Parts: sequence; structure tokens; C-alpha cells
Amino acid sequence: MSFTTALYEGHSVIHYVPRASAAVKTPAAGAQRVAQPATALEKAELATAELKGWTFVIEAVWNALRSVALWWIEKTSRDAHYRRIESYLAQSTDHADLERRLRDLERGNRSNWIDYGSR
Repeated sequence: MSFTTALYEGHSVIHYVPRASAAVKTPAAGAQRVAQPATALEKAELATAELKGWTFVIEAVWNALRSVALWWIEKTSRDAHYRRIESYLAQSTDHADLERRLRDLERGNRSNWIDYGSR
């Protein structure tokens, strides 16, 4: 189904546009219609808008890279911290020593905790 005339909705009923109003005027053959800024002020506004667009894109890319870098640093630091804790707990000699070390870690008592470093 194809329509060759324009339609409009009025009073919840679709109507045909009268033939005189439905005609579309086309530009003459060979004529080009290109929208260009007419004044220097419009050109400056266009350049400013384009610069703002590029600034937005650059900021978005920078924020994405920054968040990935911060995530990687945090993950690496957290993994190293847990490796140090595991190393400290692995040095326990018996069950009682392990419980004492766990209690020290839970209470934040680091006086007995020698820095064992990472594996």
C-alpha cells in the first residue's frame, strides 16, 4: 500500500490534504541548497560548538581510561595486601597461634605483624 498524497489527522480522523497544498516544490535542476553560516558570528558559534563536542569526547575517553587505571591499581594493591595477610597467617605454628594471628588482624593490632612481603 502506498500513498501519493499527504495526510493529516484532524478530529481523530485521517484526511487527505487538498491537492493544491500537497504539491512539493523542487529546486531547479542544477541548483544546490547547502546551509552555510551567513555571518562571521554564526561561523564562530559553529566552531565553538564543534570544539565543545570534541572536548566532550576527549573528556569521556580520558575518564574511561582513568577509571580503568584506578581499578587496576586498586585491584593490584588489594591482591598484594591479601597475599601479605595469607603469608603472615601461613607462618603460624599451630592452631592456637593461627587464632591469635587472626585475632590480631581483626583488632588491627599490627605490633606482632612483621612485614612478610608478597610471595
